[in-house]
Amino acid sequence: MYSEIQQLKQQRYSKALTAKFLGISRDTVAKYWDMSPDDYLKSSEQVRKSHALMYYAPVILSWLSEYPGMNAAQVHDWLLEHYHIDSSERTTRRVVTQLREDHDIPRTRSKSPRDYEAVDELPPGKQMQVDFGQKNMRTPDGKWKTVHFVAFVLSHSRYKWGWFQDRPFTSIELVEALESCFAYMGGKTLELVFDQDSIVSVNENYGDIIYTAAFERFKQAQKQHVYLCRKSDPESKGKIENVVKYVKYNFLQNRIFMGIDILNRSFEDWLERTGNKKKHGTTKKVPAEVFIVESAHLRPVPITQTYVCKDSITRKVRKDNTVIYNSNRYSLPLGTYNREKEVELKVQGERLIISQIFGDYIITEFPIASGKGLLIKNTDHRRDKEIKLQSLYLGLSEKLEHRCDAYLEELKHRKPRYFRDQCELIRNLIEKAGTDAVSEAIKYCEAFELYGATDVRDALSYLEQLKHHEDVPQQSPIMPMHNKHLMEVITQKRPIEVYADIGGKQS
Repeated sequence: MYSEIQQLKQQRYSKALTAKFLGISRDTVAKYWDMSPDDYLKSSEQVRKSHALMYYAPVILSWLSEYPGMNAAQVHDWLLEHYHIDSSERTTRRVVTQLREDHDIPRTRSKSPRDYEAVDELPPGKQMQVDFGQKNMRTPDGKWKTVHFVAFVLSHSRYKWGWFQDRPFTSIELVEALESCFAYMGGKTLELVFDQDSIVSVNENYGDIIYTAAFERFKQAQKQHVYLCRKSDPESKGKIENVVKYVKYNFLQNRIFMGIDILNRSFEDWLERTGNKKKHGTTKKVPAEVFIVESAHLRPVPITQTYVCKDSITRKVRKDNTVIYNSNRYSLPLGTYNREKEVELKVQGERLIISQIFGDYIITEFPIASGKGLLIKNTDHRRDKEIKLQSLYLGLSEKLEHRCDAYLEELKHRKPRYFRDQCELIRNLIEKAGTDAVSEAIKYCEAFELYGATDVRDALSYLEQLKHHEDVPQQSPIMPMHNKHLMEVITQKRPIEVYADIGGKQS
């Protein structure tokens, strides 16, 4: 066809007359009219590859029938993954378009995308953008599984990486993913860009941003600059939003969930095959090739990573002064919510240790419950915590006129967890029995090394009983007889009739 058109052109035929003579459309004549021989050879090669790709038409047709929303880019990636084809994405797009027209398979369109404003390109090593995504995937048994992922992209080269898991990310898991990303890329950028996500920041605080505990430790240890996007500011991180969409609809769309480990391995293969190997639509450069240059501008990662404490997690304190762990609620002292918005949980054996953030102070601890939906309470948490323990101790010492300070110090040393209860019992004893009596009871206990408020109470009762016996009047003792003659006197005995006669007989 090309040769015939060119021959008629040389004979000074017009385009209309050439189309009429050859019996073809004017568009076809116009297509080949000014085409050079080299361009025609390239076009022929594309047509040849299109015909070769039509060998996979039944497979492509089955994909399009099952997933009508599947785009040509994903079809091309799947052909690379499963059949290792040797053709361009443009050829695949042409075949997909033809199959859709021939078999009347319209593509389901998503909602119209948001409008973005173009931003200036950044120098290499300057910035990496981070964002989260999730998507429902079908499992082999026909059910659905929600997978969560965090995606990373270098703003200069558009080089990408990501990590998947089957649960929402925590602050510590984000830090671990950042470490893995730094290791994958061989360095880090000067700046990280995030949304105002709850696992990154607690409060914007009018620009003085308060980060979560785990992320704050990471930021300080890495000396990492962080930029948090303001609300309704998608242009600040448009690159990563495109990556999240790309991962969802090119990698995850229509893929069967076979397990998190397999998904992460398949994702790295996808990055090497498509995600970082395909020419970027905006820069018109291959991210993997540009990354070779940008990698030289990445900053080294510190070897010491003491900011990650993998045996601890951070949890928010609820308004009812409880914290959730493994679907159970554990109580905290009254007022904790107003003082501590977050606490740190550590598991030591079978016990759950709840402590302050950025501190070694242990708030409370519990044995770990085995059930679900339980409320585990410590009765001590219902007591009045407004009276400070030190104030209670000083007040008790003053009531005892500082005569028993050594005993109180020893009591505090031996019973630290119950010292408040001990002080309250002694204070009640003073109110009932008086300072002198309680001081005497304490000295008695101290002499016998009895350290306990209950011992003081028992000693007080015992000493009061002794004092009571001392106050009762004593009877004169019975003296034994020492006169032997009196002891030998024999009393006269009379018969009963004598007494009857004296008293008179009754008729």
